[in-house]
Amino acid sequence: MHITIIEDEKILSKNIAKKLNRNWYNTKIFNSYNEFINENNLNSDLYIIDISLNDWSWFDIIKHIRAKRDSKTPIIITSWYWDLEKKIYWLDLWADDYLAKPYSIEELEARIRALIRRSYEKTNNSEIKYNDLIFNFNEKIIKKNWVIIDLTSKEIQFVEYMILNIWKPVKKIDIINSVWWKFDEIDVTDNTINVTISKIRKKLGKSFNLKTMVNRWYMLK
Repeated sequence: MHITIIEDEKILSKNIAKKLNRNWYNTKIFNSYNEFINENNLNSDLYIIDISLNDWSWFDIIKHIRAKRDSKTPIIITSWYWDLEKKIYWLDLWADDYLAKPYSIEELEARIRALIRRSYEKTNNSEIKYNDLIFNFNEKIIKKNWVIIDLTSKEIQFVEYMILNIWKPVKKIDIINSVWWKFDEIDVTDNTINVTISKIRKKLGKSFNLKTMVNRWYMLK
């Protein structure tokens, strides 16, 4: 996932980018309106914009993004203001979320995940589109190019759990409790999970972009 950070506090922006990069996000920093506009950076999946830029041009940046890109692209605005009326006003100006400073990176990442989940195209109330896959929550089926893929019930449960937790690092034990909940952790070995993942990758190919991380963590990107 590509995230653009527009923040005039250079140390703060670097710290945010550094922490997000550690968790598999690709970030780009701009410290002013001119930097952003001149590079015409409109290929991000999400924008984090400080509304206290020195030139007070944050609203022009939002208008530029909304005019040039799909209006569903998530935008988080940040500032030192805690005033409720200001928050409501700014959220009405095409922003998707508001985060008051100082904030924790954990809260920022939780809001990023929530916005990304929300921005995924839903074909109807029971389906969600992920890359070129369509997952139907009611029928428990996965389609690729509108063709149903033959997956076992455990494979379906695994894919469903990862889609519901997209861009979130999840532990092995959390997967076991959600997919193999009838069994004890001892009965589900690393090989059990590895074999399941291998079979899913063979059936779904590169469409299922699952990353295996250190210390038995997994992330769907």
